[in-house]
Amino acid sequence: MTWAHLASLGPWLFGTAWLAGCSTPATVGEYPNQQRVAGQSKAAILACAGAPKKQIEESGFTLLRYYREAPILEESQPVGKGSVSTIRHGCWATVILKNDRVVDVHYRFAPPTFDASNDCEEIFEFCGH
Repeated sequence: MTWAHLASLGPWLFGTAWLAGCSTPATVGEYPNQQRVAGQSKAAILACAGAPKKQIEESGFTLLRYYREAPILEESQPVGKGSVSTIRHGCWATVILKNDRVVDVHYRFAPPTFDASNDCEEIFEFCGH
């Protein structure tokens, strides 16, 4: 194996090591749009966020499940004259309602190691303005 060949493997090896070191779940915190929808009615959420992917009625609670995936262009990073694909990511948002009012909103990143909070925040971008 030549030095040139080893040097060309360097970025690949670094990227693999970097991904392996980032296998812990991303921290899900509290975000402005997530907090803004608290207390809103189901009708208000449907009006600003649109129809959910799924709606579940369970033990007096209503769960509205939303999913937003990153745009395709966000998933590639420019490198020189080309680009390199990055991790495909998105975010699940679950709106929990009791008596027709939002009591909580949970975000879950996909994959869990990638902070995709901006994807969930965009779901509620037009809520509560």
